[in-house]
Amino acid sequence: MFSIFSAVHNDYLFAISKLRLIDDDFMNVVFKDKNCLELLLSLIFNEHIEIVSYENQYPFKNLHGRDIQIDVLVKTEDHHYINVEIQRQNQGAIPQRARYHQSLIDSYVFKEGNRWKEIPSVTVIFITENDILKKGLPIYHINRTIEETGDKFKDGTEIIYVNASIQEESHLGRLMHDFMCEKAENMYYEVLRNRVKYYKENQEGRREMCEIMDNIRNKGRDEGRIEGLAEGELKGKTIGKLEEKIYTLLQQLKQKLGGLTPELEFKIQTSTYDQLEQLTIHIFDVENEEDIMKVLAC
Repeated sequence: MFSIFSAVHNDYLFAISKLRLIDDDFMNVVFKDKNCLELLLSLIFNEHIEIVSYENQYPFKNLHGRDIQIDVLVKTEDHHYINVEIQRQNQGAIPQRARYHQSLIDSYVFKEGNRWKEIPSVTVIFITENDILKKGLPIYHINRTIEETGDKFKDGTEIIYVNASIQEESHLGRLMHDFMCEKAENMYYEVLRNRVKYYKENQEGRREMCEIMDNIRNKGRDEGRIEGLAEGELKGKTIGKLEEKIYTLLQQLKQKLGGLTPELEFKIQTSTYDQLEQLTIHIFDVENEEDIMKVLAC
């Protein structure tokens, strides 16, 4: 029987208390609730959005290229598809990625036998922790235009960047404030506050979150084992090196800082190889846990 009172899951409980909506795993849990998702989209589009269907953590397969798993895919009542992505790392929200997401969604929603004018509109939304486009705006709408006339080229595509670093006194600003909150009691929007409170303060909700975090960790380990079996000794050595790198970094950082919080240990254990490489390079510059988080966010 799963118990939230075991030592490792007590560590999870501490990590859960620090989660925010800007953390994509937590966002995907909270926004499985349709009311939360409709609020999010209505505030971004500045009008009510009626959702017909939606999927969280939806995989897109590409037989000739790179597969992706998108955070949320929504279909609205007017046959408009919206992809919402949370991106804390700047590199994860570059324009080329938005273009690739749109292309795979197009291939998914446009069926054989449809006429060209029947292809649905597609919007890709990146909610970013930092101001990726560096113009100091809370939201950016990107549409194609005809350069010679300035008119819109109405091909039904749009990209939106929402800048969570700006939390001004507006509906959108308050939404971004809620995305950055650790405590439900400090959030503006009741529908979000209630869902966050459930997963952070309700015993059953915290149990669900512990199981989700356990599944994430176990999935990573299982995928590593499968890759090792499927692709032979080379993959196995690569995975072994990753585990060794994580262990070495944890020991070095504990010795340097006198210890690490369970939240930070979990963050390091679930970081990518490139993130760990950056942390290795900058380890001599690290003075506190905030420095570590800044390196991992790059």
